[in-house]
Formats: sequence, C-alpha cells, structure tokens
Amino acid sequence: MSYLTRCKTQRMAQSLPKTHTHLTLLLTILGTVMVAVIFTPLSAADNEPTAPPHFSKAYIDLDWGQIHSHQATPSLMTQRTLVCFPPNPFSGNYYRHLMASLAIDRRVVALDYPGLGQSDPSATWRTVGDLAEIMIDAIESARLTDEQHQSIDVCGYHTGAMVAAEVAIRRPDLVRSVILIGVPYFADQAENDAELQDVMQDRPLPTELAALESSWRFTIADRHPDVVPERAYDNFLESAAAWRARAPVYRALHGYAAADRAVLITQPALVLNPHGGLKTHTRAYAQLIQDVSLVELPHLSYGVFDVAPEQIADIMLEYLDR
Repeated sequence: MSYLTRCKTQRMAQSLPKTHTHLTLLLTILGTVMVAVIFTPLSAADNEPTAPPHFSKAYIDLDWGQIHSHQATPSLMTQRTLVCFPPNPFSGNYYRHLMASLAIDRRVVALDYPGLGQSDPSATWRTVGDLAEIMIDAIESARLTDEQHQSIDVCGYHTGAMVAAEVAIRRPDLVRSVILIGVPYFADQAENDAELQDVMQDRPLPTELAALESSWRFTIADRHPDVVPERAYDNFLESAAAWRARAPVYRALHGYAAADRAVLITQPALVLNPHGGLKTHTRAYAQLIQDVSLVELPHLSYGVFDVAPEQIADIMLEYLDR
C-alpha cells in the first residue's frame, strides 16, 4: 500500500508541471480574449468617421436691427468658438463647406454683414472700424463665449480678413487668435485707388440682364472647374442680391489704413496665402504683423473653400489646437 501511495504521489508530482503549464496557457488565452473583447470596440469607435456637425441659422438682435448668422455645431464642443467674416459681397454661407470640416469639436459661426445675406441693412456704419464694432456687438449679443472659454478665435477671407483683424485689434480680451486668408492689402496707393474706382460706385438696380453679366462670369462662367454648378449658382444669386450693398463695404475696405492697423494686432496670427490675384498682397500684409505664421498655398488660387476645404481646415485646426 505504501508503495502504491508513493507511486501515486510520484505520478501526481510528475504531472504537476504539466498541469501548471496547461493552466498558464489557459489563463493566457483567456486574458487575450478579454483584452480583445474590451479594447477592440473602443479602437473601432476611434476609427469611425466623426459625425457631421449640425447646421443652423439664427438672428441676433441689435439696437438697429438683426444680424444673421450661420452656425455649424458638433455633437460635443470642447474648444472655443471660431467666428468667420465673409468676403464682400457674399454672406456667411460662403464658408459652409469649410465649416463642415472645422466643426469637429468647436462651434463655427459665420456672420452676414449689414445689408448682405439675410442681415438687415444699416446706415449706422461707414468704415471697417464701424463694421467691426457691429460684429463685436453681434458676437457679444449671441453669447458665443462661456465660462470655460471666455474668448473666441476669428477668421476672415478677403474683405473679411480686414474685419477680423480690426475686431482683434479692438478687443484683445475677446479674441485669442486670428486667421487671415487672401488679404486685399494694397500698399501702392495708385493700385488701391484703381481698385476702389472699379468697385465703389453706387449703382441703381439693373433693368437689363447684361448688367448682371460680370457677376455671372465671376461666379459661374469663370469658376474653378471643381466648383459644382449648384454651389456656383448660389454664389451668383448672392452676388446679384448684393447689388446695392456691396459698394459701401468696398469703400470701407479701400479707405482702411491697413498698414497702420496691422502692427497693432497683438494676438498670434496665421496667414494662409493662396496663389491667386492677392498672393503678393497677402505676403506683404503678413510681414506687418508682430506674431505671425505664414503658410503658402501655391497649388490653390481661387474658390479655395469649395476646392480644398478639408486641407485648409487641417491647417487651421492644427494651428488653433496648439
């Protein structure tokens, strides 16, 4: 009996390493499966495309009338609001494709100037400074800041670049950083006067179809080949509707002391330079700003927000998220 016991004990002792090995292998397999079950869905969720932002419109009540705004809001906002100022004679809808790419974790708002888009007309302003004050009033009335983010970022294209710059100059407490694209800075007075003469004249409402030919040519006939006809037609309608409202904005733009004001921008500024008609003007303006990052876009010329919104948004977001 003692022999049998010793033999069983020996066999059990001999089998213990094998049992331990089997148990270790089993635990390893179970652990691998559990990790896969726990983490695979999270990784898959991380790779899912971001839900598109919600687009909406709103009217902001001011003392003299209403400013219209276009908004793109993500499902979760963790960053401060970005406010965009459009090029004359278009509305904030000009930014729609870019807004869709920017509003990942921040609200993006584009404002219509008085008398343009769906904003009420106003005779209370004459200069870029006056227009900037109206935009500041609209931003504060719309409560685009909160306790976590008590300032905003601003962006402007063409005419909107000067408005964005002036808003930043006047309210450094409200504006954290500035993004300027395609800046119409005419340092040469003769060139500035020639441009002004071409666009400043108040015109009566057209009574002949031929009067709209220049707007048709600019927005539709000569558009970038990647701009779809539906988008081009929307731009044409806005340009035609702004027949009377565009001249005051152009007069304000060409009467603006851009060089004297640019040196007063204290916020960090990103200047994007598409290589269109304002390539040298934009580059010259960037050199006037104290804290500036200049990004050349030699492969882009015009229609940039419709042609390459994702690329422009990537550059902007990398800068804003620093």
